[in-house]
Amino acid sequence: MKLRKLMFGMALAAMPAIMAQSVSDNLAAMQSTAPVEGDSLSVAVGTVLGQYIKGSIQNINSLGGSVNSEVFAQTILKVLQGRSTGFTPEAANTFIENSLHQTRRLDTLSMASQDEFIARMAATEGAVTTPSGLVFIVEREGEGAMPTDADAVSVMYRGQFYDGIVFDETEEPLDLPVRDLTPGFSEGLKMMRPGGRYRIVMPASLGYGSEGIPGIIPGNAALDFTVDLISIKK
Repeated sequence: MKLRKLMFGMALAAMPAIMAQSVSDNLAAMQSTAPVEGDSLSVAVGTVLGQYIKGSIQNINSLGGSVNSEVFAQTILKVLQGRSTGFTPEAANTFIENSLHQTRRLDTLSMASQDEFIARMAATEGAVTTPSGLVFIVEREGEGAMPTDADAVSVMYRGQFYDGIVFDETEEPLDLPVRDLTPGFSEGLKMMRPGGRYRIVMPASLGYGSEGIPGIIPGNAALDFTVDLISIKK
């Protein structure tokens, strides 16, 4: 999971280009492999769309939904045969959004628990609390200039919740544009120097807000990051 905003449906917008490229790639690959018995074109198209659909189901499940593969396959067959599924496309889309929204409401932390955690971190020796509410702690000071909104940075980081559960961690240096991150992460980066290690604790208002990211970040979650700023890329 990256720190940039996640938007449900981005993959759907890219479907035509992905499908065209994937069909082309798979058909090209088939020319150098043994022929498929039967209707090769249908098998090829089914292979490509099947992989895309599988990824879409996994995406919906990661957002808090629960898609039954057997029911899904039966419904796809009904659509292909021109039979009613009980939903219009518009009603189906509304139902999906409402279902995920309900899941999101159930996955919310209390503001009191998060405020208590932030207050405890703010009382840590050497901690600085900015006007926005960001708690900034220097674990090892770096050297040189600090990043600006116009820069990109190379970082390693670990992100965890108030209870210590890690929700995201880099395995190798990651390049990020300073201005395109959550407000708290961007603000924190601009207080760091290359070669340093820092801890930034942000309230939900500087992270993913009361909505969170279904299945990943609970609503109202304070985020606790330990960040190594490796370098600034102008």
